Amino acid sequence: MNDPHERKKGADEALLAGKRLHLCPLADRAGLAVAGEVCLPTHMVWEQALERVAQRHHGSYHFDLSALTFIDMAGATALALTAQGLNGEQRLVLESPPPALSRLLELFWPDLPAIEVATS
Repeated sequence: MNDPHERKKGADEALLAGKRLHLCPLADRAGLAVAGEVCLPTHMVWEQALERVAQRHHGSYHFDLSALTFIDMAGATALALTAQGLNGEQRLVLESPPPALSRLLELFWPDLPAIEVATS
């Protein structure tokens, strides 16, 4: 007989398996291609990537977000906090961000000079 708890456990594992975040270095410039979702199961990976960016001491860092399907408020906040901690010579260039991320940045951090949103 099937145990209903086993079915629930399997469904939870399948749900978590669908929440993946893939980060790949960009070949032609300093930065990362980001694909998947920034959400509770992937926050640690996202925040570790942002910490590495913050340790750089110069130039622009590009995030190709064209394959990012979702970012939650905590992920957007981590991005904004990273940008706030950068020195004057550093900036984050967000290429093709999801519309929701652009709206969050405009709403909560409208005057954050360390973030440039490039939609083309």
